[in-house]
Amino acid sequence: MTRRLALLILLFLSACASPTKDLDGTVVPIGNFRAGQLIARADAEMTKGPLSRDSDREEWITSLDKALKERFNRFEGGAYYHLGVTARAYILAKPGIPIIASPKSVLIFSVVVLEDSTGKMLTPKPHQITVVEQITTKSIFGSGYTLSKKQQILGLSRQAARLTENWLRKQRWFEGPDTITFTEDDTDEG
Repeated sequence: MTRRLALLILLFLSACASPTKDLDGTVVPIGNFRAGQLIARADAEMTKGPLSRDSDREEWITSLDKALKERFNRFEGGAYYHLGVTARAYILAKPGIPIIASPKSVLIFSVVVLEDSTGKMLTPKPHQITVVEQITTKSIFGSGYTLSKKQQILGLSRQAARLTENWLRKQRWFEGPDTITFTEDDTDEG
């Protein structure tokens, strides 16, 4: 019984990890990936799920833009790749009945990747990913109670950026040659 309780506590604490905790460590390259343009968008008719707080496209675009830059501008590979991330649908949890019905926030988004040197679209169709809000000490009773709408959107955006990185790491696109050339002027700090 004690082992099970310890295991449950360990699982709970690992689920509480911040989606940006890994940003503080050493950057592990994704092959030759270097972020070119990071384009955050939201569908004009973004779907709002049931029992959700209201939000607008600009809130999602601003938050996704921040999260993408925070995560992907760290990579210094030898070839530029452009990412387009589009928010498609969301649920922003409202206050519910703690523990019994503590609603979770959700974001559904899609990703496209373009190789800069060839102009080739690497994703024949957008890759769709779903993010369910991470359990934290602030959201255990429902993030609608403890987090503002802005905090919920930023948390989902950061998780979206992290899941995008995880997905990119599974692709073989970044094993090609370096295509960026630096001139002497680029390296002078004059």
